[in-house]
Amino acid sequence: MRTTAHSDSPTVLLRVSDGTFHMHRSFTDFAQATRSAEAYAGAGFQVAMMSATGRFLMGFEPRRQRIAV
Repeated sequence: MRTTAHSDSPTVLLRVSDGTFHMHRSFTDFAQATRSAEAYAGAGFQVAMMSATGRFLMGFEPRRQRIAV
């Protein structure tokens, strides 16, 4: 009897940076990773989306949203 140990590895990694430090987030769902990257960029962070093997997929520039008072 053969047992295969399979773990769900992330398909997409986000590298989120504010210019002084960075953090990583991993996702198994591409659509969720894209929504998260857009949310981080909307909050003013620079985001690089990469595959699990480290290949650059796309980048998101920081966007500051103005708040009307």
